[in-house]
Amino acid sequence: MGLFISTVTGFMVVLCISLAMFIHYLRIGLDSSSSVRVDPKPTEKF
Repeated sequence: MGLFISTVTGFMVVLCISLAMFIHYLRIGLDSSSSVRVDPKPTEKF
């Protein structure tokens, strides 16, 4: 029974760490304000 509990607990820890890394990637890696620094909006119209 102890092996089952430790396996489930370890799996839940790995799942939580993976979810936290994914949320961190979505919040930091896909920041929409960084697009203005990379490719600013043109000032002249055609």
